[in-house]
Amino acid sequence: MKKTKYFVLLCDGMADNKIKELGNKSPMEAAKKPTMDYLARYALVGKVRTVPSTMAPGSDPANLAVMSYNPAVYSRGRSPLEAASMGLQMSDNTTAFRCNLLTISDGEEPFEEKEMIDHSADEITTEEADVLIKALEEELSDENRHFYTGVSYRHCMLWEFAPSLCEFTPPHDILGQKIGEYLPSQKDENGNETSLYLDLMKRGYEILNHHPINEDRRARGLRPANALWIWSPGKKPSLPDFSKKWGLKATVISAVDLIKGIAKCANMEVVDVEGATGNINTNFDGKAQAAIDAFERGQDYVYVHIEAPDECGHRGEAENKKKSIELIDEKVLTPVYNYLKKCGAPYKIMVLPDHTTPISTRTHGGDPVPFFIYTSDDRVVGVNNFNEFSAQEKNFNIEEGYKLTDLLVNNKIEGHSSHTAFKVAHDLFELFAISLIAVMLCMTFIARHSPVIGDSMENTLHQNDVLLVSNIAYTPKTGDIIIVQVPEEKEKPLVKRVIATGGQKLKIDYNSWQVWVDDKFIDSSYVKKETDSMMRYWKYALPDENGIYEGTVPDGTMFVMGDNREISKDSRSLGFIDTRYIIGRVIIRLYPFGQV
Repeated sequence: MKKTKYFVLLCDGMADNKIKELGNKSPMEAAKKPTMDYLARYALVGKVRTVPSTMAPGSDPANLAVMSYNPAVYSRGRSPLEAASMGLQMSDNTTAFRCNLLTISDGEEPFEEKEMIDHSADEITTEEADVLIKALEEELSDENRHFYTGVSYRHCMLWEFAPSLCEFTPPHDILGQKIGEYLPSQKDENGNETSLYLDLMKRGYEILNHHPINEDRRARGLRPANALWIWSPGKKPSLPDFSKKWGLKATVISAVDLIKGIAKCANMEVVDVEGATGNINTNFDGKAQAAIDAFERGQDYVYVHIEAPDECGHRGEAENKKKSIELIDEKVLTPVYNYLKKCGAPYKIMVLPDHTTPISTRTHGGDPVPFFIYTSDDRVVGVNNFNEFSAQEKNFNIEEGYKLTDLLVNNKIEGHSSHTAFKVAHDLFELFAISLIAVMLCMTFIARHSPVIGDSMENTLHQNDVLLVSNIAYTPKTGDIIIVQVPEEKEKPLVKRVIATGGQKLKIDYNSWQVWVDDKFIDSSYVKKETDSMMRYWKYALPDENGIYEGTVPDGTMFVMGDNREISKDSRSLGFIDTRYIIGRVIIRLYPFGQV
């Protein structure tokens, strides 16, 4: 059988809110995107948090996550990734900075009183920008500091032994505002306010404001790129090899240096497409053809990044944002999907934004974003219109975006939260046998099926496993896996293991996760250990200074835990559970079929 092909379509900033001028719909809802909606109708659909809530939302951590790299571990700022894309060499002592060429007001007011007009200077051409960056290099560089031309308004400064860093603000976050309070500021050894970065920006304005390139742009009715904005510092990046990590030959197609930089650091092939601009006037057709060509020459995984929806969001252009989504569907997704249908190999298509870029705020947002994964030989029940709100209704949520690739590649699509997943070409005998067993069990017990939500029972049970649960009243005992509905978790039932019941003495060694009930050691070899402990959320059964908890379970209650004990929400955060909250006891796992 031929190897599976994976196509990831990253629509930068596509997610949004409902917008009045679009009929109180989001751009995704309003857009005519027949192929995207068709695939989503038979796909696993959900929402994913691509950027940890502890990090500022942006394309660098979000795309790292979608490419399977935990941004909390690997994110070092976007600038060093852009420098890598540009082929610039960095030492351990080098700091990279993003340098935007942008438009600020050019009146007689002091520099601090100027207003941020346009973070992209009307998306200045790379040819014009190159002249301006060379002017900055001539005037502002020294033996340790140099400026390099990127694409359009996005450029790079490398600074060996850079001054101590301070707070830097993305320029697209302050459109229409005075820049004063957002300028970089430091204190020298005497505690006086100073900033070499601010000095560079002021001098940059003096160099650029009346540069011939900008005078010509004014004459043509275009905004001048009259200011230099320094932000997003970072050190030399290092990423594990993607192909070695996943066993896939991978290609990335993007007009944006940041995305190409991630790919180069991860040793993925980077394809440049002529006419790819990073805005709505990009070469959509060329990107689609580049993806098809990559598959044709034997690549397994193709990641196409399209910046257009994000730029429309930053510019506050609702109609153009909708149009960009329609163009992506028509000119990129449709031809690649048609190719994959005919290629003779199984394939998967994943479509998602990296983050939200709401028209209302014109900057990046940190809310979870919608995604779908379509599998050619495993159709499931999805949604009719792929958008932020229909994805939310599926109640399939991934909190750690870097796990998406594992979901995509390792075939965890079966048994998702719609409860109606089915294989188109599954082994009929196995299907019949499992169905017969399920029917017999249902005839024997008063029972129901239930999905597993979350990963707190790994490695025993997994997200979206479908379980047969007995509703017959019973007395819980140690080791039983049950489903409970507690008042604190009104929206979803919890799948947990009974550890001890009313009247029993309980002892837990949190150092080893060993458990004793009535002084009898309980085998816990099934316990999965993680690295990110939720102990900070625990309110009950707290360990003493030696990591030991001892107590007695009150009558009429039970103490429950998940098998993935370091991340499970259970009796340690909810307290002893009243036995009346038991929905049922798990009898058997019905799905996936190979793990009954």
